[in-house]
Amino acid sequence: MRIVLTIKESNHGLWCICSGSAVLYDKLRFAHAIRLSRGLAREEHENSGHAVGVEMVCSEFTISLVQYAGSDVTRQATAA
Repeated sequence: MRIVLTIKESNHGLWCICSGSAVLYDKLRFAHAIRLSRGLAREEHENSGHAVGVEMVCSEFTISLVQYAGSDVTRQATAA
């Protein structure tokens, strides 16, 4: 199982963190959204052992910010 958290621009230049179509946090400043989403991904990976990633989604591109491997692979994070 792989879980992906996405950071998307919301209203008025602020950002939100989503898991699928569910908005977890909204109205965040950009840097806070990145720090919070990476912390959430790390915590989810440590608690579940699942592969977890964070992506920033824009209209023109998607950037992978961090990937935590699942428990069946050596546990390590790779950051962009």
